[in-house]
Amino acid sequence: MADTILIHPQARAAPAGWRVRLRARLALLWSEPALVVALVVTGLVAHGLNMFNNPGFAGVGDEGIYVSQAWAVLREGRLAPYTYFYDHAPGGWIFLAAWLKVTGGPFTFGSSLNSGRLFVFLLHGAMIPLLYRLVRRLGGAPLWAAGATLVFSLSPLALFYQRFMLLDTIMLFWVLLSLDFLLDGWGRLSRTVLSGLCFGIALLSKETAIFLLPPMLFIAWQQRRQHQGRFGVSGWVLPMLAVASLYPLYAALKGELLPAGEAAFLLMFGGSNSPHVSLVEALRWQASRGGGGMFNLHNQFWQYVRTDWAPRDPVILAGGAAATAFNLLRGVVRRNRRAFVAALLGLFPLYYLARGGVVLEFYVLFAIPFLCLNLALCGSALFSWLPRYVSGALALAAVGALVAGYCVAGTLQPLYTQHPGDAGRESVAWIKAHVPADSLIISHDDPWTDLHEPGLGGPAFPNMHNHWKVGADPEIRYGVFHDDWHNVDYIIMLPGIEGLLRETGNDLTLNALAHSHLVQRWSVDGDTIELWKVDKAGATEQANLAGSATGIAQRFGRDGAFVDSASVVTSEAQSYALLRAVWSGDRASFDQTWAWTQAHLLNDEGLLAWQWQAGKVTDPHSAADADTDTALALLMAGRRWQDPALIAAGQRLAAVIWTHEVATVNGKPYLTAGDWARGAQVIPLNPSYFAPYAYRIFAEADPGHDWRGLIDTSYQALFDAARAPLGADQPAGLPPDWIGLDRASGQLVPLQLPGKDTTRYGYDAARTYWRIALDLRWSGDGRADAFLRQAGFLRDEVRRKGAVSSVYSHDGKIIEATPSLSTTAGALAALLTLDPDAANTLYASQLVGLADDTGNAVHWGDGGDLYAQEWGWFATALYAGATPDLWHQVR
Repeated sequence: MADTILIHPQARAAPAGWRVRLRARLALLWSEPALVVALVVTGLVAHGLNMFNNPGFAGVGDEGIYVSQAWAVLREGRLAPYTYFYDHAPGGWIFLAAWLKVTGGPFTFGSSLNSGRLFVFLLHGAMIPLLYRLVRRLGGAPLWAAGATLVFSLSPLALFYQRFMLLDTIMLFWVLLSLDFLLDGWGRLSRTVLSGLCFGIALLSKETAIFLLPPMLFIAWQQRRQHQGRFGVSGWVLPMLAVASLYPLYAALKGELLPAGEAAFLLMFGGSNSPHVSLVEALRWQASRGGGGMFNLHNQFWQYVRTDWAPRDPVILAGGAAATAFNLLRGVVRRNRRAFVAALLGLFPLYYLARGGVVLEFYVLFAIPFLCLNLALCGSALFSWLPRYVSGALALAAVGALVAGYCVAGTLQPLYTQHPGDAGRESVAWIKAHVPADSLIISHDDPWTDLHEPGLGGPAFPNMHNHWKVGADPEIRYGVFHDDWHNVDYIIMLPGIEGLLRETGNDLTLNALAHSHLVQRWSVDGDTIELWKVDKAGATEQANLAGSATGIAQRFGRDGAFVDSASVVTSEAQSYALLRAVWSGDRASFDQTWAWTQAHLLNDEGLLAWQWQAGKVTDPHSAADADTDTALALLMAGRRWQDPALIAAGQRLAAVIWTHEVATVNGKPYLTAGDWARGAQVIPLNPSYFAPYAYRIFAEADPGHDWRGLIDTSYQALFDAARAPLGADQPAGLPPDWIGLDRASGQLVPLQLPGKDTTRYGYDAARTYWRIALDLRWSGDGRADAFLRQAGFLRDEVRRKGAVSSVYSHDGKIIEATPSLSTTAGALAALLTLDPDAANTLYASQLVGLADDTGNAVHWGDGGDLYAQEWGWFATALYAGATPDLWHQVR
């Protein structure tokens, strides 16, 4: 019985102890510190998920400007990478520069914008408890205060703009911290002083904080009445002025406070009457920037309300404005000071937005926390008659319904599911990998730092400048670009930027754009970035020619032999290598290639055997184009390097070409396809072998033969072959791959070759235009011009689809649709004369846009296709003017 009595009290006490412990744990769980921690975690998760992907890196140009200015502080020890003209106080990007320094540089988190966004992400987390405490100190109930921070973190409008690295967010952090100190319930003077210091820092972070000065002064005055007596206002104002005055003091010490002509009394501070930037002038400019008038329903404020802010979140705007009005009424009618303070904090940011001055889309950030504040206080007051937990549940239910509404409206999900930032990352990566580092580039602001900083897989681009500076900064416009669009190499474009360029009078960039063509476009989830190349030869062509030659040598070169993917060496590949070497001025490569060619390909006739494989010649017959190109390369090399032996070798080869590869029909000479074709009844001709530019030089080097007559018959055959039906009802005006010359009649006829449709325009025929374009450049022959101007079919193809297909029938039907480098090279050559605009379109997209730079080598498409790489080089060289007539230019 005794044991039972001892156990029974314990059994009765156990439930009581369990209830006490449970209540204690629930009290701890639902305490305000725990609630704030939960709110911070919620806000950071909402803000952080997908923040590097959405918004994109082309959304707000100011983000790129501020990051570039932080870069200048970090890397150059100055306030801006260009002349600092006091457009904004520098405190915000100085803080960002410190963050970049502490975290290891701009690319620690993947890109400079990512690093900046992580900085404001942390500031957002710090602002959540500050906003919560602000609501509580102004009389809001705990769960209504929680609701305010949840809206602050989950509103699509707030979330979208808070993710950008903007000065507004940095400024708001210091404003909220200042309010937290100022509304200290104990009324300590030290916290009033700290509040003033923080507000001064807010002004140095972004000067628009000045619009909150009236409510801040009102609060300080109220604190004076309640706690500090006569020291309250001065204890706040003086520290604030001490910090904020650093900005004009800096300008005064640099002699840049007042404009030139107004600074005489500041000479003691180094002032000057010579032209200079000025803080006062910058403030005048900022104040004079109009946005359409306060009561104009078409001003910038109302435009953004209709087109951007309300579609993202109408509740925070309309509801916050209504709550502000309600709190103002409550503060005035009922003399509720807390409601009046909240109303002032909401009213002045709204006035700033609607006042009629210039407004940018992200300026709404300034109002968002104070709209959330007023919403919370309004809800807390309206439902104060309900039990505390019912009112709190109503607050959370309202937030839940609001978030559900965001999801139903589809304004919240894209922030977590879309990746428009990929467009920016891909564009920077491509530019770093493909564009020469010394290119002069005009760009929008966002990629500035990424392109000026080495890393991300590529070099720095010191000559990349944003379009604002190109248009307005004489140091850049005249000092770098010399006010001439010809000095621009590339433009990085955003949709709609042309209108901005016109508005700002940026004619240099507009002229460059008018003479540019699209190279690449990156478009992901609504963000589009474009790279345009100015229509001129420059650093890109030099880099691609050198890289292509290197790539061909590395992949195919074998001690002077150029071996294709089938382990075959052709006379054609050797002749192309000789031309590349002489035009590039590479004597060592030329000598090595010529030595191998002489040793392995020269046949008994003195011509080049067409094919070599596995240590022996597998086809001893010649190809007339390879022999012609080799003879030309020898003659130009001999002239370039003053080597009589090379000239003599070229003269011998030219003479042998005439003897074995030129047939006479009806007293006229014709270039046949090779030594195997000269004696046939229907003589095989390949129009792409005709090289009038070479025959002009042969006429001087080998005057004993009628090379001028060969020029005439070549042009006549080209015109006739392009116009001849050849079985097609309506020829498209394209030269065929092959054509026959009937020895008896002297007429062109379709050529019958086993397994081949010789009438089509394909991989052979496309070279025809390149050779004729070269003759036009060297000789100015009107026949060359006329032939190239017959290429209207190719022009129409480029205009229709931006490229040409690989193979067409003689009447223009597509046989192989995918573009190839040889047909691109041919079309480019023709269009440079017929339609330069179409030529530049083709060149920018197919030659520049598809060039793959692997570091020290460049290739197009399939890097194992030797023929394609050769014609990528020749197309680029023709465009760049890198195929000069060295026989006549060098004496």
